[in-house]
Order: sequence, then structure tokens, then C-alpha cells
Amino acid sequence: MAGLSGKRVLVTGASGLVAFPVATELAKANEVHALARWSDPEQKRKMEAAGARTVTFDLANPDLSSLPDVDVVINYAVLPQQYAQSYEVNTAATGRLARRYRDAEAFVHGGTGSAYEYQGERALREDDPYGLHASIENYAASKIASEFLLRHVSEDYGLPVTIVRIFSFYGPRGGAITQRIDQVAAGQPVSVYPGVRNVYTPLYEDDYVEKTIAAAGIAKVGAEVVNVGGTEPVTIQEYCTIAGEILGKEPVFVENSKAWPIWGDTTKMVALLGPNKVSVREGVRRVIESRRERLAGAHHVVGEPTE
Repeated sequence: MAGLSGKRVLVTGASGLVAFPVATELAKANEVHALARWSDPEQKRKMEAAGARTVTFDLANPDLSSLPDVDVVINYAVLPQQYAQSYEVNTAATGRLARRYRDAEAFVHGGTGSAYEYQGERALREDDPYGLHASIENYAASKIASEFLLRHVSEDYGLPVTIVRIFSFYGPRGGAITQRIDQVAAGQPVSVYPGVRNVYTPLYEDDYVEKTIAAAGIAKVGAEVVNVGGTEPVTIQEYCTIAGEILGKEPVFVENSKAWPIWGDTTKMVALLGPNKVSVREGVRRVIESRRERLAGAHHVVGEPTE
């Protein structure tokens, strides 16, 4: 995989859905420090077996002096809004990390497509305005605040930053798309938002790992902002129907979701980070075949009842 080699890399949130495979891939050619609370000993064991150095740390702790010196930071630590310390981790810790690693070669920060103001039934572009996504307003606000803070300290410290606005990452370990595929497999109804096309841009694990690593190479002072998602816009109904075809089951949909659908314009991503490799159909097939790899909290979709 093209990207970083021979670097000291700190990956935060390393036990999670997104950062775990990023850290294990980076460990093949770099000195990786995988930071998490590591409440699951099995996840920690797997990370160490992959060659990374685990760092047990809670980013709600304001004292970062014990953290190792590194060349590159990939900040994918996040707390959903139901946690009391979500602003402390999602916003304040971002600023503390940027201050601690002000001399880093690159700082990659995990943003979210949920930080955009709703623009109706069209793809969201990097220059669209901020807004509070329905049903996860506090989460969206904490991530918007982290972007503002990071842009400021990037300019102040001369720190090259890339903000990756995430759209529908999924894989064997979990994610919203994986949740819905599992619901089809279990014969459970799948929640959709009423009255509109439920379009998303799913991005399978192989591609989001590659894009995250490549994002370090486009970091700039003041922050490069890029949507990262799939290049095949597809509705929930369409990819669940694909899952149903593979499983031999008919998906059932219920119009009761409180979170409007979002999908990203990935034109800039393709130009800066390259095309994706895993199609939606192939990603769905891999998810179905990897059910035993799910995290215990694989279906931690933020919002009610889904996404």
C-alpha cells in the first residue's frame, strides 16, 4: 500500500472500527504507537501481534506529556454524544494533540460528513456550510468545533493538517452499512428516513485505510479538507437488496429514521488521493462472509434509530 514508510506514527482511537485497521496496516512499515483505552484485552493483543506498540491512554486526560514523540499523527479518537466527555475528547483533545505535536510532519484528523448543513437531495461538497445533523446535534457540534480549533492551531504552529470528512466507512468490524446488512441477514427491519431517497456513499475498509494513510501526504498549513467516501452513491434500499440477493432474503424497510441521509461529493478525494478499489457489491459480499469478525459494539451507529 502506497503511503508512509519508516515513520513514527501515533494513531488515536486505535481500538475502534476505523483506526484499528489503519494502525495495523501502518505497522507493516512504520513504528506505530496505537493509542486507546484498550478496555478489550483481545483487541490490544491483536494490535501488538500486528507489530504496533499499544499506548493505554484516555484522551480526556489533559496531560499528554507521557505520549511518545512521533512524526505523524492520525487522530481518529471519537466519543458519541451520549458520553459525558464527548466534547472533551472530540474537541478539546484535538487541540491538545495539535499543541503536543506542533512539530509533526503531518496531522490527519477524522472529521465527519455529519458536520454539514443539510442541502437536500444532493452530494455535499467541501465548501458547503456547517450545520447540525438531525438526531446527533451535539456530536456534529463537537466535530465542527474541533475543525475550527484545528485550523486555528495549524496556522498558529505551522502544522500541516488534513481533515478527512468521513462518509459511511464500513467493514468486517462494523459500521452503519454493516449494521444494516446484518439486519437483513437476521430478518430484521431496516430503518430509513421518510420521504427522500436514502443515498449514501459507502467506503469499504480496504479503501478507507488506504485513503487515511495517503491523507498524510496532502497535509498543509491551514488544513486541507477532503470528503472521503465511496464513489458509488447508493441508497440503503439498493445495497440491502444486494445483501438480500446474496443471502436469499427479502429486506424489509421501515420509514422511521430521524437522521437525514448524507452523501459526499468525492471529486476532490479522487483527484488528491486516488480512486477506490472495492465496489459496493464486493463490499457487501465481504461483510456477509466476515460476520465472525464483528466488534462487540460493531453497531454503534450514532443517532436513533439509525445512522
